[in-house]
Amino acid sequence: MADDFTSPREIAELNIRHYRQLLEAPLDDQTRTIVERLLAQEIATLANLTQPGDRVSPKPPTDEPPDGNDP
Repeated sequence: MADDFTSPREIAELNIRHYRQLLEAPLDDQTRTIVERLLAQEIATLANLTQPGDRVSPKPPTDEPPDGNDP
């Protein structure tokens, strides 16, 4: 979650750097697969952020109007 000082872009960049560092170390196959998946997700998130300060939606957008029952 971003705060007033850290943008979603910065968070994604930091996560990418962290995951790449993790992949430089010896990892078991299961952990490596998880970290690779997390890295791919962060790269996709960063690609979707077109401008500094853009927010990442926790859910994909839909064409349906909000019903007011969603938390």
